Amino acid sequence: MNIADIKTEFGAYYLNNGQNLSRLFKLLMISSVTDSVLTPIKTDDTIWQAAKATIGRVLQPFQKAWTPIGTAEFKPLSIQQFKMKIDSQEYPDDLEASWLGFLAGDGIDRKTWPFVRWFVEVMLIPQAIEDYELNEVYKGVRVEPTAGTAGASGTSINGIRKAINDNVTAGRITPIVTGALSSDNKVLVDQFETFVDAINLRYQHIPMQLCVQPSVERRFHRGYRALYGKDTDYKGSNGSVDFSNITIIGLPSMIGSNKIWCTPKGNGIHLGKKTQNKSAMQIENVDRLIKMYSDWWSGVGFILPEIVFTNDQDLAS
Repeated sequence: MNIADIKTEFGAYYLNNGQNLSRLFKLLMISSVTDSVLTPIKTDDTIWQAAKATIGRVLQPFQKAWTPIGTAEFKPLSIQQFKMKIDSQEYPDDLEASWLGFLAGDGIDRKTWPFVRWFVEVMLIPQAIEDYELNEVYKGVRVEPTAGTAGASGTSINGIRKAINDNVTAGRITPIVTGALSSDNKVLVDQFETFVDAINLRYQHIPMQLCVQPSVERRFHRGYRALYGKDTDYKGSNGSVDFSNITIIGLPSMIGSNKIWCTPKGNGIHLGKKTQNKSAMQIENVDRLIKMYSDWWSGVGFILPEIVFTNDQDLAS
């Protein structure tokens, strides 16, 4: 751990001046929001497999001759889970001769020192949740790690953006052309309304969440106010695109992206294996070194790519 600044400012010694955990402050961390728009599936299968079933036209005018039509077709689909982990280690002894000495303990078993529980619950697990939201669940592109070297940010799983873009490349998703999102908030509202109007008619009545980055969600509300706020009964958009069942939700995972996408709730899924480990940590003493680790599996994707609706932006994963 790095406490050099603490020792420089407060001295390389411990004086009990009433300092405690309430004197430790940290920046807010991002919680996991994106998983809430997906349907969770707990499974031990590392590749979740299913099939899309279709059939051609079957209805025809009557005649006595036998004229069969309508052929059943099945196409495979799969969503992969990837294993991810937390590895962390610290020497709590570093704290003793410093202002942070109240985090040390009197016993030999350093796992019982106050520092360990505080570090795991307040720092380590929340940081892992933020890392998953900001780097992996939307923007992630899986890269197998080099043996003995920590993997890079955004390489733990294949995220939602890659799932969408791979299916665009495969011809299973046809982007709705919006062009670049306008810097004019009122024009932005019109772009969203045009996008919703272009959704397959079979699905326009289905409630869906239109996912965007948070700043775009905010700009939509401001554009809606600018367009319709002059009405005496103006009450805001309530997050919905007018005359539709589409509600807009800003996802922290999409910060920096101008992609917009939506799909029926049951079509976007989040796979999980050993999910209880996300909030658990194995703690070990190795001599005086404290090692903390956890691991679990996660994967995201779409059952039927054909009913994922997205625009023509951010098509490179």
